Amino acid sequence: MTVSVLLVESSDDYADQVHGALAESWLAWDVQRARTLREAREILQQRRFDVALVSYRLSDGAAYDALAALAGTPALIAVPAGAESQAAHALRHGFADFFVHDPACQYLLTLPSQIEAVLERSRSAKSREAAEQLLARQHRLLQAIFKAQALFIASATPRDAFETLLHEMLVLTQSPLGFVGQVEAAPSGAKQLRIHAITDIAWDVPSRRKLAQLDAGGMVFNNPHSLLGAALEGAVPLISNDPASDPRAGGLPPGHPPLHSFMALPILAGGEVVALAGVANRAEGYLTADVSFLQPLLNTVGQLEMARRADRERRAMEAQLARTSAELATKSQALEVTLASVSQGISNVDEQGFVRVHNQRYRELLDLPQELLDRQPHMSEIVSFQRERGDFGVGFELIEPNARSYVASESAAQAQLGDMPPLYIRKTMEGRYLEVRTRLLPGGGRVRTFADVTDYLVTQDALRQSEARWRSLTQLSSDWYWECDAEFRLTRLEGNIRADLGISEDQLYGKRLWEMATVQVPSAAMAAYRRRLNAHKVFHDFEIQNANSGVTTFWAALSGEPIFDEAGQFTGYRGIARDITERKRAEAKIEQLAFFDDLTGLPNRRLLLDRLGQVLAQCKRVNSQAALLFLDLDNFKDINDTLGHEWGDRLLAEVGQRLSEGVRASDTVARLGGDEFVVILQGLSGKAQDAAQEVEVVALKILARLNQSYEIEGRSIHSTPSIGIALVDSASGTPQDLLKRADLAMYEAKAQGRNTLCFFDPQMQATASARSLLEADLRQALARSEFLVHYQRLVDADNRVLGAEALVRWQHPQRGLVPPMEFIGLAEQTGLILPLGRAVLRSACEQLARWAAHAASAHWTVSVNVSAHEFRHPGFVEQVLAILQETGAQPALLKLELTESLLLHDVEDCIAKMQVLRSRGVGFSLDDFGTGYSSLTYLKRLPLDQLKIDQSFVRDVLTDPNDAAIACTIVTLAQSLGLDVVAEGVETEGQRQFLLNNGCRCFQGYLFGRPGPAEALLQP
Repeated sequence: MTVSVLLVESSDDYADQVHGALAESWLAWDVQRARTLREAREILQQRRFDVALVSYRLSDGAAYDALAALAGTPALIAVPAGAESQAAHALRHGFADFFVHDPACQYLLTLPSQIEAVLERSRSAKSREAAEQLLARQHRLLQAIFKAQALFIASATPRDAFETLLHEMLVLTQSPLGFVGQVEAAPSGAKQLRIHAITDIAWDVPSRRKLAQLDAGGMVFNNPHSLLGAALEGAVPLISNDPASDPRAGGLPPGHPPLHSFMALPILAGGEVVALAGVANRAEGYLTADVSFLQPLLNTVGQLEMARRADRERRAMEAQLARTSAELATKSQALEVTLASVSQGISNVDEQGFVRVHNQRYRELLDLPQELLDRQPHMSEIVSFQRERGDFGVGFELIEPNARSYVASESAAQAQLGDMPPLYIRKTMEGRYLEVRTRLLPGGGRVRTFADVTDYLVTQDALRQSEARWRSLTQLSSDWYWECDAEFRLTRLEGNIRADLGISEDQLYGKRLWEMATVQVPSAAMAAYRRRLNAHKVFHDFEIQNANSGVTTFWAALSGEPIFDEAGQFTGYRGIARDITERKRAEAKIEQLAFFDDLTGLPNRRLLLDRLGQVLAQCKRVNSQAALLFLDLDNFKDINDTLGHEWGDRLLAEVGQRLSEGVRASDTVARLGGDEFVVILQGLSGKAQDAAQEVEVVALKILARLNQSYEIEGRSIHSTPSIGIALVDSASGTPQDLLKRADLAMYEAKAQGRNTLCFFDPQMQATASARSLLEADLRQALARSEFLVHYQRLVDADNRVLGAEALVRWQHPQRGLVPPMEFIGLAEQTGLILPLGRAVLRSACEQLARWAAHAASAHWTVSVNVSAHEFRHPGFVEQVLAILQETGAQPALLKLELTESLLLHDVEDCIAKMQVLRSRGVGFSLDDFGTGYSSLTYLKRLPLDQLKIDQSFVRDVLTDPNDAAIACTIVTLAQSLGLDVVAEGVETEGQRQFLLNNGCRCFQGYLFGRPGPAEALLQP
């Protein structure tokens, strides 16, 4: 036996002496020397020794400084002679013995035996300590077993139980790290460990989250490539005192504390691993003895775990049984409540035909005694009871025919299940209807239900009648009913669809309206219609046109509303469709009448104004030019009067056709009325000068076309137009303004000789405005009685006053006295000449009545000018006679002056009126004779009294031989016809003398006095 000795001695002499003394001993000594404490610590880090010899003083310290490094190795201290007192102190601090360096070296003789004695005492102490530790560990082991049993008995959670077990194992194995967990099967079937207790070794955030899984039911470990995985798979204890080089280890995650030693202990029960415990990092590693020592604890834990699992399974089964029982009770109760609450009567008949289950409604519907049903009778007994009571009728007539034989056999207990009808209707004696349904059950039983369907059948019958009425209405009505689905495809169409429309229902079903090729709807209207459908809104009177080739085109108006189910989900549309073809035709006819001329088919004034407004808007929008041509046929009235209105209408139609053919399709030709036409030219040049040239070219072409003869019924008619042109630009004003300008230009064309064209000039507008203002003033003057009557003398050859001509004057409040030439023409054009003429005639008659009261003027006559408008008035004669009667004037003193133009039209009517008035004493004078186109034939027939030579002939009678000859001829003609002659406009004595010499005896003119008030005639 070799004893290892560490000699810590600075003195080489002492060291040699010790080596020599030990070498002579019978024991084998392994002595290693350290000269300093530092050297001793380095040696101790490499190996351990049985005993150490330490010098009291060293070069780098004292002997006491070596005790920590020796760590329990028995040591002897060498003290110098004279310092023996330090030995006791050294023994108290941990040295096992001492020896004294005496000068004679006597200590060497006893040193070997002294070392042996120290070794023996150390071994004895260690054995005793080991025995005490073993006893303490076994005691702790028993305590751990008792704690485990107590925890399982107390039904502690796995975490609480395993944390206590882990704590005891760490203490028993003197390990700093460890874990305990249950072994369970993973979903894949492999084993996995659910750790419920583990030493806190978290080193970062992810590892702390992993550790937190303990609170959520355990931390699962299932890595087979590791020491822990090997222990799980092998089911045997595993010890690894060098995990870093162990091939079974799978390595550690970064940051994990290093493992120096590891022991895994499977916990078995019934040959199955139910748990696993592990400890790690004991300094001296682990031995199989540790496994044997802990085995009783492991076995106990295994048995307790099996018992706990069995108890858990039992508890789970009991809980499941309790839940199932509760559910069964709840369902049974719910079934009983349901059976008692349903409106149907229900019975369950077993395979032997006995009624085992029924509800209250069954008894009520069949009116069966409760005591009969309580004894669970046979079905034949129940059927016999009902039959005897008469529930089925005498011959089972209250049962549907298809079930009568079965019910009859059922009452005799002879019914065969195969003959049982699944459904039939029976009627009760109270008149109610019961629906009987039967369903066979596996094993031969059956469930039969009875439902009171009286209300349902009544409703069904009412629904059938309503449906029949609905179909009759839809077939007899001109409207159709339609439905479509949520995708707007037609699914239903009912009604009397006319055969001549060429519509087949099969062609329409499944299509959307916009997918039907024959349906014609403007794109904007169809887009609005589809937006309304997508918004699920009601729509009314959506008009469509169906145009099948070869069949009648028709119109329909659709109205519809969305359909929603009970959940509010949109399911489609339904509505009606109405044939509006006749209405559309009527509307088209109305539109034709409202916007088009019936004679020519051209746009009328209303449509013209609308299109003219559009043209104005376009000119403003694009800064372009257009033109308005106003056409009036020259002398069209003559054609009407000579040939008749029918020929005039045909001419107007021809004119409209020629105008339409002579312009572009984008231009507009319209008829305003009568013989007036309007042409709108669009798309002209933006420059006014260029546009005027373009318009002039078109207008000249129109003139040329309309100047061509019209062949109507084999007769050639010639007519010419007068055209007024107004250019249209962005500043042209309103359509009415444009028409006025073109109208003014047209009248200017007529004034220039007709059959020509004339562009509008602003001066025309000024003249027209002045004329309009004058017309307004004229109307106010009539209302305010601003007109005066002046009289101009009529004298004989001796300059005696024979009478006077009544001449109207206008006393204007601003303009003063207005002569008749400025307003008579306008009065004739506007029709105001009628009230004005009546006023003048009345004033003249009143003056006659006043002159009649004086002897000097009692014989005077008054001449009053009568215009053609007045004379042609149907009530002219009556008006004249009424005024004469009202004023008291003598008719014989009244002369009415007529113009030659009056005799150009309807001469016979003129003669008739003159004869009526002539018969009452009224005389007539032909004014301005010689300036018109009087016919001598008519002249001799007219009941005239007087001719008046126009002043245009009198003015130059002394200087113009022609005028003198005409004046003399008129005098001669009047004398030959027995008529008086009056020369108008006599201003000089020479004129008077010439006319007097040639037979004229009456004169009128400035030579005898200017027109003035009636009082002036009484003055010389």
